[in-house]
Amino acid sequence: MDIETKEKQKSEYRKKRVKYIKRGIVTIIIMAMIIPTILSAFLMYKVHVLENEIKRLSQTNTQKQTEENVINAKEVTKTAATKPTEEQEKKVYLTFDDGPSQQTERILDILKKENVKATFFVIGHTDAFSKKMYQRMVNEGHTLGMHSYSHIYSEIYSSKKSFEKDLNKLQNYLKDVTGVTSLYYRFPGGSSYSGIPSPVQEFIQILNDKGISYMDWNVVDGSNTGTKITKDELVQNVRNDVSAFSTSIVQLHDSSDKKVTADALEDLILQLKEQGYELLPIDNETRPVRHVE
Repeated sequence: MDIETKEKQKSEYRKKRVKYIKRGIVTIIIMAMIIPTILSAFLMYKVHVLENEIKRLSQTNTQKQTEENVINAKEVTKTAATKPTEEQEKKVYLTFDDGPSQQTERILDILKKENVKATFFVIGHTDAFSKKMYQRMVNEGHTLGMHSYSHIYSEIYSSKKSFEKDLNKLQNYLKDVTGVTSLYYRFPGGSSYSGIPSPVQEFIQILNDKGISYMDWNVVDGSNTGTKITKDELVQNVRNDVSAFSTSIVQLHDSSDKKVTADALEDLILQLKEQGYELLPIDNETRPVRHVE
């Protein structure tokens, strides 16, 4: 083999080696880019899963705490209350929290069919359907109440300023949509909700200064405990509790995950009417039910 051939082979070997080295470098660079991306995506997924789990646990704890607050408040109210006699008026105020939702239209249809006026403590939704529901509530003679714009407890109750900002946002929004200035409020979790960092009286004072009346409840439907109930159980829960009061403020839920409300509503109304209860919307003549004064 002559020298020229050897040099040529060495040159080709060097070229191949350089080529392999380049491929190796490119592969390493690509892997260095892909692996962190994959790891980042995996970590983001895990964070998302954890956030959802934390949110679920938080909501469950909030529901349980709210229900405990309600039970305690009911016991206090029952101590001071007397059972209605035949001569006393038996008034029941059906109130719906958390709407509008996919259930709202059906709820309104049932109320219209049974000629019953109720009260809706709504939150802020800006979609066309929700605006239609707000307007329909007003047009059909129901009371439009406020349940906070965001319904995010940690934001609403973080300070007096945040509470007032959320309140004003919802009141102004409802006025723009319906032409009605809502003057009724229900605290998310109720006025006895233990997660409020500041004394609730500070928030109550804001409502008082604006001429807004707040209303809690003394009867619950049992759907907010984190355990699913049947429509018959809901009806029975309400019937059992209204018998203790001459004036009952019933807390029901107008939310997409509480389909049982609409399922049970017609039977509930018929049974309450049969027992002689007068079903009314909240107005300025309504005797307030409050867990905290």
